Amino acid sequence: MLQFASSDSSAESEIAKPESMRRRNHLHEEMRWRAVGMLQAGARQSAVAKEMNMHRSVIHRLWNHYQRHQNASRRRGSGRRRITTTADDHYLLQCARRRRTLTARQLASQLSAAAGRPISHQTVSRRLHEGGLYA
Repeated sequence: MLQFASSDSSAESEIAKPESMRRRNHLHEEMRWRAVGMLQAGARQSAVAKEMNMHRSVIHRLWNHYQRHQNASRRRGSGRRRITTTADDHYLLQCARRRRTLTARQLASQLSAAAGRPISHQTVSRRLHEGGLYA
């Protein structure tokens, strides 16, 4: 289990507390290598999972990946990459709400100028539908 050297280390406990409460979508690189190191040292998968406060299946998949590829880094996600970031989507929705008469083509040119890369009007139209602006 995680133990701190002294009980007055409030900075460490403040860091540890939000980490356990926050939802994690993936393991950070440091945590992955720490788990692999523990497994290489002979620790059981269930013990490592308990120590790192995660489900045993996560450790099991990590260990299998490490044994196959000799690498603990994350696998690349499948599917097509999004051309717009979350910030771009928020900017787009904000612009569309401010000036409701703009067409998707006009919004696309405005977003392209702001983002510094080409973005099609079809993409803009899709994002506006996703954002609930068009019903």
